[in-house]
Amino acid sequence: MRNSVSVAVFLAVAADPGVPFRVVELAGRGITADAAASRWVLEVGKSSLDGFALADKLIDLGEREDQLVGLWQEYGAGEVGVVAFESRLAEIVTVMETWMPVQMNAAQTG
Repeated sequence: MRNSVSVAVFLAVAADPGVPFRVVELAGRGITADAAASRWVLEVGKSSLDGFALADKLIDLGEREDQLVGLWQEYGAGEVGVVAFESRLAEIVTVMETWMPVQMNAAQTG
């Protein structure tokens, strides 16, 4: 299992006393999405996609991670208020939750 920067950021978000519970909930969903993505890569992606297709998927996931880190840094520096932070965090988490191909996602959860 990889060392997840995303999980570390989501844990920091959830532990921040200044965020509302809705943001803590989003952080929990993000942790779940990150774990599901890691599991999918190991159990499905490596065996079902060629190297280039898998690399493209991982690059896309890495871009979400970069967005998450950047957003957290902006929030910590006071450049983003809590309302905008929550909105942008929701967008990132939603993309992470839908990152896996639908048919493969359904096969993993069923």
